[in-house]
Amino acid sequence: MPARRLALITISLLLLGCTSRAPSKPGNTLIYGRGEDAKTLDPINAETGETVKVLLNLYDTLVAFADETMEIEPSLATAWETSDDGLTWTFQLRDVVQFHDGTNVDADAVIFSINRLRQDDNAYVTDSARPYKPSFNIIDELVATGPLTVVFKLREPSAVFLNNLAMFPAGIVSPTAVKKHGKGFSTNPVGTGPFRFERWIRDQQLVLAANDNHWRGRPHFDRVVFVPVSESATRIQQLVRGEIHIADNLPPAELDELAKNPGLTVAEQISMNVAYLSMQTEKPPLDDIRVRRAIALALDKQALIRVAYAGHAAAAINLLPKAMWGHHDGIEDRPFDPDASRTLLQAAANDKGFKLPLTLSLAVMSEPRPYMEQPLLVAAFVKDSLAAVGINVTIAPKPSEMHFTKLMRGDFQIGLTGWTTDNGDPDNFLYSLLDPDNISDSGNNTSRYRNERVHELLLAGQRELDPNKRLPLYHEAQELIFADVPIVPLVSTRQRAAHTSRIKDYRLHPAMLIRLRQARFGDVP
Repeated sequence: MPARRLALITISLLLLGCTSRAPSKPGNTLIYGRGEDAKTLDPINAETGETVKVLLNLYDTLVAFADETMEIEPSLATAWETSDDGLTWTFQLRDVVQFHDGTNVDADAVIFSINRLRQDDNAYVTDSARPYKPSFNIIDELVATGPLTVVFKLREPSAVFLNNLAMFPAGIVSPTAVKKHGKGFSTNPVGTGPFRFERWIRDQQLVLAANDNHWRGRPHFDRVVFVPVSESATRIQQLVRGEIHIADNLPPAELDELAKNPGLTVAEQISMNVAYLSMQTEKPPLDDIRVRRAIALALDKQALIRVAYAGHAAAAINLLPKAMWGHHDGIEDRPFDPDASRTLLQAAANDKGFKLPLTLSLAVMSEPRPYMEQPLLVAAFVKDSLAAVGINVTIAPKPSEMHFTKLMRGDFQIGLTGWTTDNGDPDNFLYSLLDPDNISDSGNNTSRYRNERVHELLLAGQRELDPNKRLPLYHEAQELIFADVPIVPLVSTRQRAAHTSRIKDYRLHPAMLIRLRQARFGDVP
């Protein structure tokens, strides 16, 4: 029996109350259709968007982003203060908060959680792949000065420290559960979030149940079932038939049609994301800037938007989305110029001794992403565009996990990828994706780009606390990156999701944070 059919049968049993707990009220289980399954439920090892959707509902962080903005607000910490030199941050924790296993949240639990994320030799880390670890290396020490008081001591001042603490990898975990399950914690997660873990049948369903004792109040849904369905057409059919209640990462043209259905709602919100073509700068001939510039000149972004995004995207010039603070509005994009592209390729071939047409492999994920709902269509567009200038492209699709693993390891030539902000700060794009600190087998600098001046600017941008002084640092960095062409920014999209009109108070977030605490069925008391 196909896994998709088996998943829907199992969901039906769930809706009838066939679980180990008391039955839910009929019709009060949300079924969320998504492009792929989660990879892990341990926040320190997570990275993919489908994984993060679950984590955001399982865990709380010390501070959090507001419901519809990137403003910081209290979460497990009710108040905080920093020293005049910016090196010491003191957080007061919320009283009487419990993990899903009934143990209490205290200063020691916070220290335990953050140390798992940042320490090289932590005894409670079973997977060394911690993609966000570099963002927390600035922490020198954590100290509990009382049961509900945690002091962070930093190596140097940081303009992004507080925002980073609101990111999902800094979710606070139950020390008791980590010590009990060891490596198995990734499939037996325990946090403090509005939903608790119930069960996970990989590639079929992942079930969360309401946390009756959440400090912000019980969520409205009794359960949330995340169902992975890779084919967008199948998710659309399931949504129309009422078998799932929410579907995201759908093709733009299909979303336009779904918006005409009176029983469905298509929600739309600005999104701080970018899709881009990464070029492995350590591999010839991509180590030659002329080849990289030739590739950039060969891609007609406006045509790409028409072909693969049905007009629902904007051309990207820099890695930073235009909606984000720090975007350099003064940089003019390269024109679409196939003739100039061919000239550059020929000059590089003459100097380096390679023959034209050049042959390159294009790595692409096979499942949709928020910034690339139709990745194979985008890949076909890149292939055709580069063929016109003398580059023969072989498309190499892989499931998302394998795709991004290959990119992080540098095991590719050119590859399609993208990013959605985690914290609303330029550092999260530029440092995470283009700084040499993030070149590793699990690092996000997939192009393996190295520029010492850019590195200096990005580190200075982290230390500088005055926004007016930070801005020119990021502008100069973007100018240098644009000139070096380690990547070709393609588009930024607006996020859109389709759901049954029964759902109320479902909010999209600029950082694409899928938080389901306030969502509800309007016809369920």
